[in-house]
Amino acid sequence: DVPVSVTPGALPAGTVATAYAQNLGASGGTGPYTFAVTAGALPAGLTLTAGGALGGTPSAGGTFNFTVTATDSTTVPAPLTGSQAYALVVNAPAISLAPATLPNATAGAPYSASITATGGTSPYAFAVTAGSLPAGVTLAPSGALAGTPTATGPFNFTVTATDSSTGTGPFTGTQAYTLTVGAAPVSPATSTVTANPTIVAADGVA
Repeated sequence: DVPVSVTPGALPAGTVATAYAQNLGASGGTGPYTFAVTAGALPAGLTLTAGGALGGTPSAGGTFNFTVTATDSTTVPAPLTGSQAYALVVNAPAISLAPATLPNATAGAPYSASITATGGTSPYAFAVTAGSLPAGVTLAPSGALAGTPTATGPFNFTVTATDSSTGTGPFTGTQAYTLTVGAAPVSPATSTVTANPTIVAADGVA
């Protein structure tokens, strides 16, 4: 029989970029117990303390197999140990992009907007993956949308954000946009009035 048992027998699933916390315990020996990962590896972002606290924010997705061994405080003839194998599932995150809509633009006028993402592991890389931007406007990998549009009309496109997760990542999120580019306002015509010149008679009298 194994003199020391490690609990729980299974671990709840986690999610990438979401804080995770689970305490491990032991019984069957003499406390206190010291815990350590003795085979396999934890997901990136998680750690196990000697006191049995498993926690952190995972940055890798997938199923991670590892073994935790608990060592008790017995000294004679030697400390007693017990191990538990785990398969910790870390699910993919839900990545959202913001804003949901973009402000309108004006042809011939400088335009700028910023697209951000949440839910995954930063940093994110942004790209247009469907449709097209107005001529003169570009999207930087950082999410900066800028330029001077040269054509009017509605432009439909989709932006995809790719996070920096490892394991089964990276993970992505998308947002569809319509950027409306309006015509530049027309300035009212300015008329020039020329005054009638003064005619001076030969005798000097106007």
